[in-house]
Amino acid sequence: MTTVIGAGTTTQPTPGAENPGADFLSSLSDDNKTLATQQGWNDSGAVFDGYRAMQGQLSSSVALPGEGATPEQVSDFYGSVSQHWTPKDGYEFKMPDGLAESFPYDEAFAKEAGGWFQEAGLPPHVAQTLHDKWVGKMAAAHEQTTATQAAEAAKTAEAASAAHDALVKEYGQPDSDGYKNLIEKAVRAQTALKDGGVDVTDWFADKGLMSEADEKGNQQVLDPTAVKLLAFVHDKALTEDGLSQIGGEQGGNPFDKSKTDLAKQDELLRTNPERAKTLIKAAGRDPALFGL
Repeated sequence: MTTVIGAGTTTQPTPGAENPGADFLSSLSDDNKTLATQQGWNDSGAVFDGYRAMQGQLSSSVALPGEGATPEQVSDFYGSVSQHWTPKDGYEFKMPDGLAESFPYDEAFAKEAGGWFQEAGLPPHVAQTLHDKWVGKMAAAHEQTTATQAAEAAKTAEAASAAHDALVKEYGQPDSDGYKNLIEKAVRAQTALKDGGVDVTDWFADKGLMSEADEKGNQQVLDPTAVKLLAFVHDKALTEDGLSQIGGEQGGNPFDKSKTDLAKQDELLRTNPERAKTLIKAAGRDPALFGL
């Protein structure tokens, strides 16, 4: 602005000409002046520059779906966002601490679950959390199963030991003829009953008659009463098999080492070799030893 006084003229500076920002800021309200100062807007040009920069940022930003968005729009939004953190090559899971060495970690299932997590767009730390929860649950179940199996094995071993002691006390050591003859009778009786249409295999198994065979195929007696019962059936009831007669055969089985009758053996071997062979097997012995 220029002021003329008298004949001469004097040029006065326009207010704010030396500091344009002061004139710009002075035209603003106190709140806007504070905002402009914080943003470094000293003139209107700075404001427009800031606006243009903000538009550039907004053009590359992702907007949250509004309340009226369709399920497809929401799914597309989260699918687009998750691409920024979902690993392209799959998740690298770390094993939780404290797992038992015997824990059967299922790598195939972990990989399959990782594919589900990737499809769901889970961030790596969320996927790891779910993985650890799953492993923890499986580890707890494995620990419980192991403890139960150990308890059952201990119970079986205790029963086998008690049965062994009872049978050894009455029939001798397992390698003795009396002991082996008893077991052979029980097995033959069970087989004969099954062949005759009376299958008691499962019933006696439930009673714990014999343990499961070990790696050598050996079994342990778990219930001496059951074994003796089958031996009794063998001796007293299997008349059709020719093993004995109800009420007992005169002198019993002459091939039984506990009741050996050489004269009766000789008579049967000469007169009825087939019956002799049957009785020899019933006694748990080999017919070949008698020339049959």
